[in-house]
Amino acid sequence: MIFKHFMLLLFVMLPIWAGAQTETSFVEVASLEELIKLTRTQNPDLKSYLLNVEKSSYEVKVSKATFLPSVTGSFNGQKNFELPVTPVPGDFFGQPGGTVNAQFGQEYAYNAGLNLSMSLLDWQSVLKVKMAKLTFETAEAQQDAYLQILDQQVHANYYSMLISKRAIALAEKDMEIADSIALLSEQKFKEGVLDAIALNQARINSNVTKQNLNNSRQLYKNSNNELKLLLGLREVDSLNVGENFPYSLPPMLINSELKPDENIRLAGLNQEQAENQVDIQKSMFVPKLSLFGYYGRQQFREDFGLEFGNNAWSNYSYLGLNLSVPIFTGFSSKNKLKASKVDLEWAENELNKVNLESEIQDARLMEEYHTSLINANLAKEAFLLYEKNERLTLQKYSEGLISLDRYLYAFEDYLKAENAFLNSLLNTYTYYSQIIPRIQ
Repeated sequence: MIFKHFMLLLFVMLPIWAGAQTETSFVEVASLEELIKLTRTQNPDLKSYLLNVEKSSYEVKVSKATFLPSVTGSFNGQKNFELPVTPVPGDFFGQPGGTVNAQFGQEYAYNAGLNLSMSLLDWQSVLKVKMAKLTFETAEAQQDAYLQILDQQVHANYYSMLISKRAIALAEKDMEIADSIALLSEQKFKEGVLDAIALNQARINSNVTKQNLNNSRQLYKNSNNELKLLLGLREVDSLNVGENFPYSLPPMLINSELKPDENIRLAGLNQEQAENQVDIQKSMFVPKLSLFGYYGRQQFREDFGLEFGNNAWSNYSYLGLNLSVPIFTGFSSKNKLKASKVDLEWAENELNKVNLESEIQDARLMEEYHTSLINANLAKEAFLLYEKNERLTLQKYSEGLISLDRYLYAFEDYLKAENAFLNSLLNTYTYYSQIIPRIQ
């Protein structure tokens, strides 16, 4: 009976659990600024960079702790199975001129105290602190470099969504016209007042509009999915951008200068790290000086056990200096130094290469952007003219002033101009998306 009640409860709860697992979220974005702000709080990759920066900050603190004294408490007990033998002058035992093998100590020995150690002169530790700071700066530079890429991706997919949304609206309107003309052409062909060439052209125009609509919908979906990834959303979640895209084009940006590429900063930090690594390897040949000490109590017993009376423990403490001088390490330090110098040369070469590439790429980016902007303006003017011609031609055809084939050719030209303008517009905003995050 209990089993039946359990199965009934399970049958009732399964749809609830399934609904909870497939619950979707809906994100409404009103503007580009809101989208960028949302991305910076939800992007999963950016969270990884932020965690890396936080980890690097703690590693700097760990490296600085080397210069602070280290104090540890210790307790140990020891059972001596055989006490060591020490030769001592026989005078102490009534045997002048000879030696006696004496045993000192007791079977059980206990020590409890505090160990102190502190580095006084360790150039290698100083350089490791510097390396930790450079690693922290590198983590911040990597975060900034990703933020630059993230903003570029957000801009590109945002504009792609708006342009494709506008293209979908145009394609749907064009498809209505093309389908109605194709249907009318088939009727006139059956009536014998229209030849097969004009009919085929009407069908071609109808197919082209359907292809344009499918392509625009796919572009919209791809851009939407890319933004979902950047926002850390799932495929089942919904994302909607509330803005509508006008036909306006971005500005010329003639007097605008691009901020230095973050990759240059990264390459510079890599060079600094390589230089510091060479210094670290050189410090392997430098002596180290450290302070050590111990303060504690001792207890010696003939039998197993511990006492805590006033006279049970004796004081035992010391303080000393340790000077460590490297003499021979099997040539490992020397070869590590040579390897670090090669790494430094590679880092310097990479920095020079990144500087040259960035300078050329930035100049080319601005040039290609302005060229695409000019072409987009021309394509826009042509599209608007072809759109006027298509409307005027349709009006003439409706009034019986021209034949259908004349209108079909005008509609075909209009579709080509529309595709050329939309592609040019998307290309221009793709360049603009790479530029605008670097001039804000």
